Amino acid sequence: MRNLIKQIYSDSDQCDLLLGVVDAVDGLTTHFDREYVKQCELGKRDYRELYQAMADNGLLGLGIPEQYGGMGGGVTAAVLLSDLLGQKGLASLSQILSAFSRHAILMHGTEEQIQSYVVPTITGQKSFCIMATEPDAGTNTFAITSRAKKEGDVWLLNGQKTFITQADTADYGLVITRTEESQGGDKRTAGISLFVLDMKSKGIERQKLNISLGRSEDTQWHVFFDDVELPHDALVGSEGKGMAVMFDALNPERFLVAALALGFSEFVLNKTLDYVKQRAPFGKPTGSYQAIQHPLANNRIHLDAARLMLYQGTKIYDTGGEA
Repeated sequence: MRNLIKQIYSDSDQCDLLLGVVDAVDGLTTHFDREYVKQCELGKRDYRELYQAMADNGLLGLGIPEQYGGMGGGVTAAVLLSDLLGQKGLASLSQILSAFSRHAILMHGTEEQIQSYVVPTITGQKSFCIMATEPDAGTNTFAITSRAKKEGDVWLLNGQKTFITQADTADYGLVITRTEESQGGDKRTAGISLFVLDMKSKGIERQKLNISLGRSEDTQWHVFFDDVELPHDALVGSEGKGMAVMFDALNPERFLVAALALGFSEFVLNKTLDYVKQRAPFGKPTGSYQAIQHPLANNRIHLDAARLMLYQGTKIYDTGGEA
């Protein structure tokens, strides 16, 4: 990773920070490894230990400007963290939810919203889930039917969301909902707004889904809203312009999820390489056979190419280009 960072970011003031992230994760993972994950799944340890250690090392502040107490580094730094944790078999969806949710608030929120919702995530005090998907609106977010209606000084939120990761433990939810009826056609994005929801608010009901994403912390939920009150200052950005705001969370999400997948792919490939070096059913390691070597070499090539694309993309994104 150090060589890749030097290759792509040698002309950037981010290079030293990113190399420091590599060193920090190397140090962190001497204390947290796959045995730690196993102990967490057995209920003998807690995933919050890792999050607190990340916070103590400043890693939860990656991607947050220094003026707010973060480490800076843009989306690239947060992506690098996800990639490196994946390479150690430690990354999870839960780790990236706050990273991309708070990005929308940083770009469109008020100073008060940034201080209230973003800054506490740096120390691990607060966390986010993101609530977009509905039973009849998956990738087609324009089809959402949940509705927030203005009543005096508050909004009343009604409807439901589904496949919401960490809806049970997150402190806040970034919820996309309609504030006006859909007009269809070219105006289908109109009337959609984005709010920060306190997940302890009255009127929220959760039902756990019987879905496993590999780790017990990455639970999935139905979330129902029954006249949930949203204060007027919970609105992020302009009323009716929520899709544009939401995309400033979802675009970093694409990078972060890709990093998680790449990191874990690297972890699996390395485990496979270790196995074929040791497994010798016919007197010599199975890794000495070309039928084993060739697909593993192809996997290595594809991983390296994908990683180069990922970090070139984040560099372009962080410098304001079209990625």
